[in-house]
Amino acid sequence: MHSFHVVTLALVAPTHAFKGGFSWTRQWYPLAFSKVTDRSVPHRLELLGEPLVLWYDGVNEAWCAMIDACPHRLAPLSEGRIDEKGAIECPYHGWAFESDGRCTRVPQGVDPLDPKLLSKCGGTSYVVAERQGLVWVWGEPLNFSEADPKQLPDEAQIPICEALEDDRFVWIDVSRDMPYSADMLLENVLDSSHVPFTHHQTISKRENAKPLPLVLTETLSADGFSGENRVDGDAGVLKVQGSAPPTRRTERTTVFRAPTYMHHKIRSGGLAGTDAENDFDAGFETWTVAYATPTGPGRCRLFARFPFRFPPPKPRTGLLGKLPSINLPAEVFRRVPTWAQHMGQLKVLDDDNIFLPLQERRVADVGGWKRGYVTPTSADLFVNTYRRWFDAAGPPPHASHAVDYFRGAALDKASLLDRYAQHTKHCTACSGALTNAQRISKACTALLLALGTCTPWAIVGSSHAVLGAASALSTARTVPTALAATCGLIGTLVSRPIGAVTLSALALFAIRQFAQSVAEKLTTGLGEYPPPRNRPEGEGAATELRTVEQGRAR
Repeated sequence: MHSFHVVTLALVAPTHAFKGGFSWTRQWYPLAFSKVTDRSVPHRLELLGEPLVLWYDGVNEAWCAMIDACPHRLAPLSEGRIDEKGAIECPYHGWAFESDGRCTRVPQGVDPLDPKLLSKCGGTSYVVAERQGLVWVWGEPLNFSEADPKQLPDEAQIPICEALEDDRFVWIDVSRDMPYSADMLLENVLDSSHVPFTHHQTISKRENAKPLPLVLTETLSADGFSGENRVDGDAGVLKVQGSAPPTRRTERTTVFRAPTYMHHKIRSGGLAGTDAENDFDAGFETWTVAYATPTGPGRCRLFARFPFRFPPPKPRTGLLGKLPSINLPAEVFRRVPTWAQHMGQLKVLDDDNIFLPLQERRVADVGGWKRGYVTPTSADLFVNTYRRWFDAAGPPPHASHAVDYFRGAALDKASLLDRYAQHTKHCTACSGALTNAQRISKACTALLLALGTCTPWAIVGSSHAVLGAASALSTARTVPTALAATCGLIGTLVSRPIGAVTLSALALFAIRQFAQSVAEKLTTGLGEYPPPRNRPEGEGAATELRTVEQGRAR
């Protein structure tokens, strides 16, 4: 049995609280990606340590959320069903609730639809909105029936990603439940200097590491901060080692919007010294966007988005100029299956997952970041600034009954790299791919067994012709004759039953191996552990990996 650690809300007391304070509850938080969340069933989620039930009302075409407890006897509504009217039905006694928490049916009543009875039986609901493919919830519950419409939360406050409003961008989305706090997640993703080492030979390499002269371009406030990476000076001209400088002008900016949103943006312009030097629309642009929803003490849900804008295709002349202009890299990108994109991102996230929960424990044990961290370089500026914001804002007000499950649990590799529990089970694209991979693997196994029963007959039916072709090869005396005899033997093998059985078996075996590999990678990261960074130099070395800037500059 695991002992549960009741969360201590403050590791380091705020030294300079924001004027007017900061409200963690009067904020919008993402709960799920709508595209890959099953709309046919309710889902149990958490926000600030409070269990919520999220469901889709197909009648009114809207997502809904309530506290995951029926007001009757506190049974979890998430174990119920969505009825034909789009209401959530309790699994215990069948009470039903609309999106605003109002009870619509009490089957045990003399009149199950008696308005006076129903008025006493309402649940606690939340305001929900859908923006940019994310399902958002306002951080504090609201009694819809008594609320002034003018006091409803403003959806304009939702921290959207500007790149996703531009149809020139394509992007990858992935979510994952992390076994560490939202503040540890944001601290990690704000820190670009960890990428060459933590993600060596997954998305970067150690040789890319260099000093990062970070500066703030927006003063820290309750709303967050902004900054930029002036790695090549104020001019922002990219210089790649081994190339003739200057090459391309590149901007690298970072934004943190309290309390959940951050992004890094890198965009390249034209060649330095040309008229297109400052034309960033002509170059490549990539964003790293992260939302960190504080689901409970010691845990959070990450929503990562990676928008890309590829340079527009070059103008064509002649007959080719009359054809439609297609941005080929963007079109190829759009056609990669969602589950395949997620598999790649889960591997990258494993690089951090294996040690950040242990780091978070250590930070708490030594009394907080101010006592434990040594951050002397400019590369630590965004981490230090974020920590100053967190100290001033104060810790998230998790529910009084919330516990830190991971603090009292053994953090073994299997649980830290559990891709199924942390991602696949709540992603319809990946859970569907997992089911299909398992079915394909079983079907291939059955067909291989069936082929095995055919093998003796295939051998008997092919032996005479195969032996004849082999004899011709053994008696060949010249190279041309030997080549002809070899081709004859191959043709005989392929055309005879034994050849068909062998080729079929090889194809089925390869398909089964691929399906099993997909199933494993959507279930656990143990098969890819240890990560490339842990291997000795030269062992399993990948082909040359380049940074985004280097790739654009060449």
